[in-house]
Amino acid sequence: MHKRDLHNEQQLIRLFRDGDSEAATELYGRFYKGLVYFARKIVGHAGEAEDIAQDSMVKLFGKQNDFNNLSDIKSFLYVSVRNACFNYLKARDRHELSHQELRYLTPEGEETADLEMLKSRVLTEIYQEVAALPTQCGEVFRLIFIRKLSTAEAAERLGISPQTVLNQKARAIRLLRYRLSEKGFLTLLLLMKLL
Repeated sequence: MHKRDLHNEQQLIRLFRDGDSEAATELYGRFYKGLVYFARKIVGHAGEAEDIAQDSMVKLFGKQNDFNNLSDIKSFLYVSVRNACFNYLKARDRHELSHQELRYLTPEGEETADLEMLKSRVLTEIYQEVAALPTQCGEVFRLIFIRKLSTAEAAERLGISPQTVLNQKARAIRLLRYRLSEKGFLTLLLLMKLL
């Protein structure tokens, strides 16, 4: 009986190619945890990472005669895990996209889609009207309602007094209500609580 030295790369590879279970266990011990860590960094899920790493080890054991050194084995395992992770992520994205699409196919989903479309139309009108406001009035409106600045912050940004900001804000709201009511959007805005 010859002495088994699994730390000797050439002997480990020879035994692995011969189907030796201790050599397979040695390779598993050397690479498995690193593969799980690598997969987890990509997929962000411990259970999936372990499954992917195990599948890659199984693939390795099915190709035992294809390798002549540890470097080739290591490259094969990491490429195999990387590809499996990407396939997992693609499948997960397709699955989530399908669920989103299905949500819009239900009666509730159609209502949600209709409401989102209506909101989008109203917001488009609002942005167009905001763009048509007098310069300082429009700037105050954008700072207060879009960028969520306080009256004091807007005043400082524009170099005007807080009272001027409040006056311009009130003027902007008055102008927008008037212009949007002429277009028939005011009732919708009140229902949607946008303005």
